[in-house]
Amino acid sequence: MCKENRTIIDNPQFRDSSSKLIFGDNILSCQFFRDYADMEILRNIQPEDIEDVSERYVPLYSTQRESDTVKKINISRYLPVKEDENPLDLPLYIVSLIEHKTKVEYNVAMQMLRYMIHIWEDYEKEMEKSHSGISNMKDFRYPPILPIVYYEGKAMWTAPMDLSDRILCKDLLGKYLPHFQYQMVRLHDYSNEELLKKGDEISLTMLINKIASLEDIEAFANLPDEQVNDILKDTPEYLLKVMEKLARALFYSLCMPEDKAEEAVAKIKERKMGRLFENVTFNYQAEIESMRNKTRQMEEQMKEQMKEQRMIMEQEQEIFRQICKMSLKKCSDTEIEDFLIQNFAISREKAQEEIRKVYGD
Repeated sequence: MCKENRTIIDNPQFRDSSSKLIFGDNILSCQFFRDYADMEILRNIQPEDIEDVSERYVPLYSTQRESDTVKKINISRYLPVKEDENPLDLPLYIVSLIEHKTKVEYNVAMQMLRYMIHIWEDYEKEMEKSHSGISNMKDFRYPPILPIVYYEGKAMWTAPMDLSDRILCKDLLGKYLPHFQYQMVRLHDYSNEELLKKGDEISLTMLINKIASLEDIEAFANLPDEQVNDILKDTPEYLLKVMEKLARALFYSLCMPEDKAEEAVAKIKERKMGRLFENVTFNYQAEIESMRNKTRQMEEQMKEQMKEQRMIMEQEQEIFRQICKMSLKKCSDTEIEDFLIQNFAISREKAQEEIRKVYGD
């Protein structure tokens, strides 16, 4: 495979669907928290400690956040507390809010704060249903929320990590501002070797998620077969199917012929992930590049059309303004026409038409 060929094969729909596949599974989510969440208490959690509550929160908060995930993680057996430390016997769990991003978004901190407040308000309502007035009691506490941004883009993440950095003149209020940060897990901060060293299924899914160019495919193909395959040795069958879906989504995003895609996916069933791209050719990438060029041309044409339309609108607005201005100065129609012809390079007929638009026929 030629290293000079750097054709980008990124597909946002594949990225979104892959996020749903990864974080929709409790084993993969558990491995993600243990490997990447910056919380010591999550290092030993098990899949059975996790409950997916995305359906409860995501649709209520926004209809455009289908790739976001909300998990409820039971920490009661990892954080034993005395009775006097939790007199209201509040449930011990952490809510993990995972936002999936494929590009830098600068208002993430505010987005996540809104999301967190929504979750806390919902928790308060639920507790009030069971114990009226509990939220006004001295010992009432809200559950901790761990906000995580899982970012798959190759560009550096340049958005502020602290909400206060989005507030004008923040130094004027100092400690009286809400200071809150989210955790950033940037996929491309981890090399293929670092991911593979984790030795679990989440590492393989993230390795697949890193594929965005032919060069990435080559890098994956050059990973040690034995080390890659060893991870799948004890993987449950249902989890293999998740990986099959993930790989299939990738192959179809590459416009790989169906028979070749299924042939490659079959290697996962055989627990031979290291040979995923064996005998896979990408001669049809020229067709993909042709389609991309056509798309770029259409986008450029649309930009030019929008630019022309914007210039026409701006000119019409300026013509209207000048007509009104000259009318207030008691200029005659002929003087206005001559001014428009000279300054806007339009015909006399057009100038007369613009005057009629202002004053009517």
